[in-house]
Amino acid sequence: MKRSLDSIFRQPGFVGVLAANFALGMAYSFVAPFMSLWGIQHIGMRGPVFGVFMTSTAVSGIVLSTLLGRWSDTHLTRRTVLLLGGTGGLLGYVGYAFVRDVVLLTLIGSLLLGVAQVNISQLFAYMREELSRSENARADAPLLMSVLRVSFSLAWTFGPALGSWMMVTFDYRGIFLGAAGLFGLFLIGVLAFVPDRPHLPAARQAARPPLLRTLTRPDILAYFSGFVLLFAAFNLNIMNLPLLVTGHLGGTPREVGIIYSIAPFFEIPLMIWSGRLAARGHQLALLRFGVIAAAVYFVSLLFVQAPWHVYPAQILSAVAIAITTNITITFFQDLLPGQAGLATSIYGNSFSVGGLGGYFAFGLLMDGVGQRGIFVLCAGLSLVTLAILCRRPPENAAAAAGI
Repeated sequence: MKRSLDSIFRQPGFVGVLAANFALGMAYSFVAPFMSLWGIQHIGMRGPVFGVFMTSTAVSGIVLSTLLGRWSDTHLTRRTVLLLGGTGGLLGYVGYAFVRDVVLLTLIGSLLLGVAQVNISQLFAYMREELSRSENARADAPLLMSVLRVSFSLAWTFGPALGSWMMVTFDYRGIFLGAAGLFGLFLIGVLAFVPDRPHLPAARQAARPPLLRTLTRPDILAYFSGFVLLFAAFNLNIMNLPLLVTGHLGGTPREVGIIYSIAPFFEIPLMIWSGRLAARGHQLALLRFGVIAAAVYFVSLLFVQAPWHVYPAQILSAVAIAITTNITITFFQDLLPGQAGLATSIYGNSFSVGGLGGYFAFGLLMDGVGQRGIFVLCAGLSLVTLAILCRRPPENAAAAAGI
């Protein structure tokens, strides 16, 4: 492990890329835990309107990130796409800070923040491409991609708590302007540490089937669908848990921030551990274990009676998130060799489509089934994902992903 880490830390600019990824994680950690509170309580959206608002921004992000991901493998450099995405995030969150009209907010979220959704997948695609270069041939990609993922997760160890303090001190405008400033730091990191160089010759010369054929390949489609369901459960929980804590359990926004800071603290060592195991060829077994942890986590939330009861449950959340949002990246990249941009965008879009389904379901079901009913739904979605992952994979998919 030390040899692998030493090889990548000798890579020029890697520490800067980690810092840029950290700034990106901080920006999202400021905003994500409070989106439902902002939209419903501050802007005044009703549940169905909020669902439509979040769904439209998710759909736009899916389309834009897929197209940009494909173009990043063929026509555009990674640096160009990252600069475009970072600018969209900066301008988008400035718009959220000052605009209150729902229609304008929808346009801002769909266009500017839709483009910004490409940032995470492109950073991972950039690093996977760097690890494929001859000077880094001995590096363990799953482990070292986990290091990059850790830098994003590290931001969540204290980002939500800092975001809750900023919200209490400066209102919602403070968290959005803070997120915009962090996107500015992300842009500086990209400019300083991501070189504007062409793709590897093998990647440029690789025969690529049409985009639609790749997206509808049976193994890709099956795994994509499974993770869509799991990530829908994660997004439902992100929107539901703050309302449960501040409403039904009588908690405060500060306690919401603490809750969302606990899991990332445990995610960091878990990501390194899972990355090492994945490098030895245990990807599918790890993913199944992570999905089981998610199902147990959602069931445990059915029984909480006070905000502090949620604190230990977040350790299970850490296990689920550390594995499923980490190993899945290299899992899809191994299924599509030579297409790191598209493969990582497929992973990112599984999260986005899951968010779309989660936002839409939350808006429709929040008033009907209540907070506890949402957790039952999340557990059910996790079990369906587990069933998909337990199917025997096609031989070509198993070989490609090292299963």
